[in-house]
Amino acid sequence: MMQMKLIRISFLLTLSVFLCVESIQAQAQQDSTAQQIYLKAVKNLENGEYYAAQSQLQEAVALDSTHQAATLELMRVYYAQRNFEGAENLAQRLVNMYPKEESNWVALADIYKATENYDGLLGVFDQLIQLKSDNSSYYYDKALTLTLQDKVAEALDLYSQIEKKFGLEDRLFIARKDIYIHQNNPKKAISEAKAFISFKPEDSHPYLLLANVYLDLKKPKDALKVLNGLEEKFPAEPYVFLTRADAYKSLNKDNQVFIELKKAFAMESLPIDIKIRTIYNVFQDFDKNKSLAIAEELSQMLAESNPQQANAQAVYGDVLLQKGDLDKAHVYLLKALTLNKKLDFIWSQLLQLEISQGNYVDAQKHGLEAINLFPTNSGILLFTGYAYLLDKKYDEARAFLEESLNQANPENAALMVQVYSSLGDTYHALNLHAESNVAYEEALAIDSNNTYVLNNFAYYLALRKEELSKAASMSKKSNELDPGNASFQDTYAWVLFQQGNYQEALSWIDKAIALAENPTATLIEHKGDILFKLGNKEEALKLWEEAAKFTEVENKEILNKKIKEKVYVD
Repeated sequence: MMQMKLIRISFLLTLSVFLCVESIQAQAQQDSTAQQIYLKAVKNLENGEYYAAQSQLQEAVALDSTHQAATLELMRVYYAQRNFEGAENLAQRLVNMYPKEESNWVALADIYKATENYDGLLGVFDQLIQLKSDNSSYYYDKALTLTLQDKVAEALDLYSQIEKKFGLEDRLFIARKDIYIHQNNPKKAISEAKAFISFKPEDSHPYLLLANVYLDLKKPKDALKVLNGLEEKFPAEPYVFLTRADAYKSLNKDNQVFIELKKAFAMESLPIDIKIRTIYNVFQDFDKNKSLAIAEELSQMLAESNPQQANAQAVYGDVLLQKGDLDKAHVYLLKALTLNKKLDFIWSQLLQLEISQGNYVDAQKHGLEAINLFPTNSGILLFTGYAYLLDKKYDEARAFLEESLNQANPENAALMVQVYSSLGDTYHALNLHAESNVAYEEALAIDSNNTYVLNNFAYYLALRKEELSKAASMSKKSNELDPGNASFQDTYAWVLFQQGNYQEALSWIDKAIALAENPTATLIEHKGDILFKLGNKEEALKLWEEAAKFTEVENKEILNKKIKEKVYVD
C-alpha cells in the first residue's frame, strides 16, 4: 500500500575429588569468561558495532556451547546477514538443548520462513502449539503455512477449529478473506469482509478490509464507495485517505492520489514510519519527475510536523539529495544528526554528500566524529579515508582505508571493491607501486568489469611505463564497457602514447576532447604531448600554454618546463 540453545584408597579418593573440583572450577571460569565476552558483544550490538559483536559472540559460543543467550544472539546476527545455514544450525542446537524454550522454536520458525521450508515450519508450529496451546497465533501461523502449500481445505478446517477454541477474532476474518482471494473466489472474499463489518460495525478496520478486497479484485470504484462512506463515519481515520490514494492510483488519477496523500500526512494519528514508507513507495509508483515532486512535498510536511524527530529530518534530506538540492540536503542531514548522533547511515550520507561537493575539510571533521561513535564501521572509515585521499593527505587516507579493509565484511562485494580501489589510488600516490598493483588486482578479482578500477590501474601503469600491454587491455575493456566516458578515452590515448602508437593515440584524445563538456588541463596537455611526438611542435606548444592557464594542473612544474624548453618532458 502507498500504504501489509585404606590410606591408598583414601588418597585416590581425595585426588579424584580434587580433580573433580578443579574441573568444576575450570568450567566455571570458562563459563564466566564466556558470559563476560557475551556482555561485551551485547554492548557492541547496542552501539551498532555488528562485526565486533559477531566475533565476540562466536568466541563466547566456542567457550560455552550451552550459552543460550550468546547462541541466540549469534543466530540473529547470522540471520541478519542472510547466512541462513549458519543460523539454522544454531537454532537446531538451541531447540535440542532447550526444547521447552518457546523463543528457540520461534527463532527456528523465522529461519524456515526466510528459506520457505514449509514442511519444517509445520513441524515447528506443531511444537509451539504443544508448548503454548493457549496462544492462538501459532494456530494461525500453521494455517497460513498450509495455505502457502496450497493445502487450502486443511487451512480452512484449522480456522474452524480456531473459531471453536478461541471464538471470533479479527484475524479470523482477515485470514479467511486471504484464502478466498488466493482461491480467486471474490464472492466469498467480499462476504467474509462484510461479515467482519457485521461483527464490528463501530470499528473502521472491517470497512478498510472490504475496500482493500475491492482493490484486490480490481474494483477501485467499489472501493471508493466504501471509503467515502467510511470517511463520514470515521473522519479521523488516516488510512481512509491512504487507501483512497491506492484507489485513485488504480484509476490513473495521479493528482487525486497526491491530494489524498497530503490529507493523510496532515494527520498526526498516522505513524511516522508509515509516512516514511509511503514516501519511498512513491518512487516505485510514479515516474522520476513526478515522484520527486510528490516525495519532496510529503517529506517536507513530515519534517515540519516532526521537528524533533531525527528520522523525519533525514528523510527530507534524502529526498533533497535525490532531487539534487545538495546545500539544503546538507542542512537537514546535519539537523538529523544533531537530534540523534547514533544513526550511522546518516553519517555515511553526510560524508558522501560533502565529498561530492568537494568539501573535504568538513568531511574529514565529520568523519572523525562519526568514527568516534562507530570505530568499526567500515563504510564510515572508507568515506573518511576518501575525504583525505581527495584532499591529497595520503598518509591519513591510508590509515583510515586500511582500517576500513580490516573491518569490512568480505561478503560485501561492492564495499570491498571500493576499499581496494581507494587503497590502489592511495598507494600509488605514496609511490608504493607494488602495493597499489596488489590492491587493484584484489578489486578486479571481486569485480573484473569495474570500469573505475580498470581505468585507474591502466592509467597508473602507463604513467610508470609498466606492463603496457596489460594496461592497454584493461583500458580498452573499460572503454568497451563505458564508451561515452572522456576520462577513459584519455587513459587509452595515454597508454597508446606510451606504447609509441601516436597516431591512434591522437584519434582517442580527439574523441575524449570532443566528448568532454569542458576539457580538462590534462586532456589538453596530453593532446599537446601526442602532437609533439607526431612532429607538430608549434601546435603542441600552444596546447601546453592553454593547459597552463588552468587552476588545476596535474604536474605544473613539468608542464612549465615543457613550455619553457619547447620540448616534451616526461
